[in-house]
Amino acid sequence: MIIKIGGSVFKRAKEVVEEVKSTGKDCLIIPGGWVFADIVRLMDLDDDTAHWMALKAMDVYGLYLSSFADLLEVDDFDFKLEGVKVLLPYSLVRRYDELPHSWEATSDSVAVWVAGKLGIKKVVKVTDVDGVFVNGKLAEKLSYDEVPEKSCIDSLAVRLAEKFGVEIFVCNGFVRGRVKNYILRGSAVGTLIGRW
Repeated sequence: MIIKIGGSVFKRAKEVVEEVKSTGKDCLIIPGGWVFADIVRLMDLDDDTAHWMALKAMDVYGLYLSSFADLLEVDDFDFKLEGVKVLLPYSLVRRYDELPHSWEATSDSVAVWVAGKLGIKKVVKVTDVDGVFVNGKLAEKLSYDEVPEKSCIDSLAVRLAEKFGVEIFVCNGFVRGRVKNYILRGSAVGTLIGRW
């Protein structure tokens, strides 16, 4: 399973990683870009430069997350996932260069793209909200085409998930147990996005 830990939950990142580790499952953690990517957004940069700098920003947050779990820095998909690892994505994305060089491709898209390339069918997006809201209500289950264009998950990630047949579960990392419950039971408070 892939666990994407957004910068919005950095204050509880250690606890989230500990929850993931406590499941005993093999999980690959993908970091968000956090404040480092926000700084890149403020710069007047061409799309290519901004793209690669934002990926480096993910690596910086990933280094922080790796103080709680083992680090994985690779440039190919020929590795065996054992235990809980934090992926620094820059080298891998740079080598394959399949994502658009625009802000359309956020760390959500990177997480789903990595899942698709590895044949992993589940991505958990850990963020600071309970899930995806539609008309002011938390949606427990959405098909890919029901996800609002503007929500807590980027639209490219949803399109990639549909392409690769990946389910995305969006949950609140500030609520203890939600990540663990989903990993172990396949059920928790949040939004499950998939093909229904």
